[in-house]
Amino acid sequence: MDAKAWLQSGGMKLGTIVTIDHPAIVEIARLAGFDWLWIDGEHGCFNEISAATACAVNAVGSPTFVRLPDRSATAIKRFLDIGCDGIILPQVSSAAEVDEIARAALYPPRGERSIGIGRAQGYGSRFAECLRTQDYAIIVQIETVAGVKNAEAIVTHAAVDAVVIGPYDLSGSFGVPGEVDSSHVVESIAAVQALCRGAGKPCGIFSATAEKAKVYAEAGFDLIAVGIDCSFLLNGYKAVREALGDQG
Repeated sequence: MDAKAWLQSGGMKLGTIVTIDHPAIVEIARLAGFDWLWIDGEHGCFNEISAATACAVNAVGSPTFVRLPDRSATAIKRFLDIGCDGIILPQVSSAAEVDEIARAALYPPRGERSIGIGRAQGYGSRFAECLRTQDYAIIVQIETVAGVKNAEAIVTHAAVDAVVIGPYDLSGSFGVPGEVDSSHVVESIAAVQALCRGAGKPCGIFSATAEKAKVYAEAGFDLIAVGIDCSFLLNGYKAVREALGDQG
């Protein structure tokens, strides 16, 4: 799959965050019919081994993007080699940081990515094609005050294929953690979205609830990640328990 072309294909694409590193959870999320899956190696349990399994489980489904635990060259190299459709880099706050990401994520001559053989290269069967197309996506998260300040340079960077706004970390960066509807956060989200639209770059955002996702959809976001697997499980169990009241 050409992830870059998929991102540019138009229309709102609804995804969800998977944090529990079990193939059954990934498969259930796929069967639910989401347009894309966000495998979380930052706050979730995934490492490059379990993330590779997640990508394999979802290989016949929608695109699988993996959020890395950090922006280090080692993490970028190892997670790209597992064969995900793209990587999500957390807390990108400057064009200089994107430069570092590009050097680690792109093969020469565009970057300095080390050349190896793994699942991403079809264990060798797609080696030449992988070097030639580099069709995986680089998605950066803007979720700090500094990131918003430098958003234009980040968004317009040639290596950036899409941007995802992190409203909760952004609220924390403004000193109002969890208050995603505060004026500073809302204005910053709108400003980053407008820059993405002007640059022709897909803009995404995380939504904790379906209700908030509808608001973001009406605002014209291209990518919306709604909910987290552990919250879906907890809320589902609680709803059943509460519905039964004292009958247990």
